[in-house]
Amino acid sequence: MRQSLILLTLFGLLLSCNNNGKTNVLTNTTLNQQGDTISTKSERQNLIKELKRLQAAFASNNKEKIADLFSFPISNEAFGIYIDDSTFNEQLDNNGNKVTRPMFIRSYPVIAESLQINQLNQLFKKLNLDNLLHKDSLEYEAIIKVEPCYYFYGINVENDLVTLTVGTNSNKDYKSKNVSEDEIPENDSSICEHVLWWKFTFDGKKLHFKEISGAG
Repeated sequence: MRQSLILLTLFGLLLSCNNNGKTNVLTNTTLNQQGDTISTKSERQNLIKELKRLQAAFASNNKEKIADLFSFPISNEAFGIYIDDSTFNEQLDNNGNKVTRPMFIRSYPVIAESLQINQLNQLFKKLNLDNLLHKDSLEYEAIIKVEPCYYFYGINVENDLVTLTVGTNSNKDYKSKNVSEDEIPENDSSICEHVLWWKFTFDGKKLHFKEISGAG
């Protein structure tokens, strides 16, 4: 009888230790998951803060503040612009096809037009950045029934790549009143479809300009 009690006691102790071990594993797993969630949320909050910094810079239309968004000199392939300015293009050739800060400042009005800074301002007005706390992408289409083309805007977050998209598309419901000499409707894709992508990398704390590209 005594031996049976001893065996039962030992079995109970072993079972208790085993359960404690499982509880500790579950507790550690839960804490790790909570830690990952908190870290991810903190990074996303940092990203939203950085995007609002971009918003403020573009809204200011201050060429010095906007220049601060880039690390000069920038390869013109990454910048993705063409400016019909002989002085600018001569300097571009002399600099090995790189845009310097003084070049950017001097030619800002035409650069801003080429890079559609006004439409970037509209992007930030149309899209609620705080929604990125729970989403990886935001989109908005500014369709006006009486206009042949419409603007669209988007922000997409994929891993460490953040893309701002501004573009125009054809309003399929628009009834063209006029056609060109080539009989092309006003809402033809050759006229309406254009897009520009601003790409940044995000290191968890700061946004870093990567490149600008376009199509259309």
